[in-house]
Amino acid sequence: MTPPTSSSPAGRPEHHHRLVQAPVPAVDVDGLRVVAVGTVLFAVAAVLTGLRRDQLVAAGHEDWFGVCVSGAGLGLLGLLYCWNRVRQRRSAPATPNR
Repeated sequence: MTPPTSSSPAGRPEHHHRLVQAPVPAVDVDGLRVVAVGTVLFAVAAVLTGLRRDQLVAAGHEDWFGVCVSGAGLGLLGLLYCWNRVRQRRSAPATPNR
């Protein structure tokens, strides 16, 4: 079934979509909270896997510690990016909404 169409002033057909996005504001605009939580979780996991490293190696999971350290390190880079983004957005002049 095709959506109903009508003619625009320019003579082109206009499509009227059945689904319309609700005007809901973003929960975390800059992503800082999400990145911070993920970084903390990876850091905690790195500490826990570091404490149990001998048992993980014996079970064949020697790469888990590296994964956790990598996740925490990438999370720190993400935090730097998000902090920079927040700083730039706050220092930029306000633009009118269209």
